[in-house]
Amino acid sequence: MGFRESLEEVCAVEGAVAASVMGFDGIAIDTVTPAAPSVDLEALLVEYGGILSHVKQAAEILQTGKVNELSVGTDRLTTLLRPINPEYFLVLAMTPDGNHGKGRYLLRVNAPRLQNEF
Repeated sequence: MGFRESLEEVCAVEGAVAASVMGFDGIAIDTVTPAAPSVDLEALLVEYGGILSHVKQAAEILQTGKVNELSVGTDRLTTLLRPINPEYFLVLAMTPDGNHGKGRYLLRVNAPRLQNEF
């Protein structure tokens, strides 16, 4: 299963706005957008990727272990981020009323599959 197929599977969750495989350098490998985003999606993914990088660094400094997941909830969007490997992460942007539990599950299942694609 390739990037596109995995992202389409992740976007099958209720409330999905977009899913992407991103590099920590801010470059998207692939993105699927089943719904029209209400924000500048590219800027959001780059900025949240930067936040994930900072959280990873803080976890290393504090010796709390690897970061498995980061969730950012706002009035208009809930964004879930999961590292795939040291260079890439998987992100799912959802409406606030979407099925976040299933979204988290789909990220957890698909991240290891995507790791094999690199």
